[in-house]
Amino acid sequence: MSGIDRLLRRLSLRPGRPLAIDARHLYILPTRFGWLYGVTILLMLVAATNYANNPAYLLTFLLAGCGLAALFLTWRNLHGLRIALLPPEPVFAGEAVQLHLRLEGGHRPGVVVQLGEQAVLHDLDARQQKIQLSFVTRRRGWALPGELVVATRHPLGLFLAWAVIQVRAPVLVYPRPLAVARPDRVRSGRQVVGDEEWQGLREFRPGDSLARVDWKGLARERGLMTKLFQDPERNHPLHIDWASHAPADTETRLSRMTAEVLEAARGDRPWVLRLPGQTLGPARGVAHRNACLRALALHDLAEAPPA
Repeated sequence: MSGIDRLLRRLSLRPGRPLAIDARHLYILPTRFGWLYGVTILLMLVAATNYANNPAYLLTFLLAGCGLAALFLTWRNLHGLRIALLPPEPVFAGEAVQLHLRLEGGHRPGVVVQLGEQAVLHDLDARQQKIQLSFVTRRRGWALPGELVVATRHPLGLFLAWAVIQVRAPVLVYPRPLAVARPDRVRSGRQVVGDEEWQGLREFRPGDSLARVDWKGLARERGLMTKLFQDPERNHPLHIDWASHAPADTETRLSRMTAEVLEAARGDRPWVLRLPGQTLGPARGVAHRNACLRALALHDLAEAPPA
């Protein structure tokens, strides 16, 4: 059906904009079994005419009527079906994008929804039906799901009705992260206990750890005080720099920097991302993480998603 498929009108499905399959975009053709059924009826009609056999006429027209009824029921099984799409979430290259669809339109048995090589058969009831399809991404940047085909052969399998839907839901694909060695922690020359440095003293408060009490000061009658320590690097931003990954190629650099962004986001220190012609930060948090991943995904690519 690939030759015919190029001539078909396509519906356009976007997140947050449900569509309904109308008559202009709904197509129907006999299946192989349907063609065989039609040829059989034609031969029966010829035989009934040659022999002037009334029971043969009756059986022929009865079967022809069943075929016409099947034609209408197959077409009606898709006509008016409403489909909605939820916005897909960004993924990393090599991961599968999950598409969440919502179908509604009453009782509709034997509806097949296909995306690429993946097909799902559903018997829709009177309520909303949710289905999930997926496709695998190969490279960073914007990815489009492609065409969605909704089809049915219900009730007798004599006819195939289908509609082709262009899914216009660009998905942002981040570079595939490559594990990198964690950068060494920079130490200052100040007093450090473990991973923390001395900050000073304050009055003891209920709930303070006894291990942090200044016992020496208490012995010198300075009062009950609590020692304060702080991570020496907490307020010093990490630097994720394009130049530090030379002489690797572009995609390897982006993959390593993606891994560094993910590692930095798991900590509590701010970080700076430096790409050619672009610097983000210093900042921390989910919003900064997403902004950095987006910058890495779209480096040297179009910023705006495809229409």
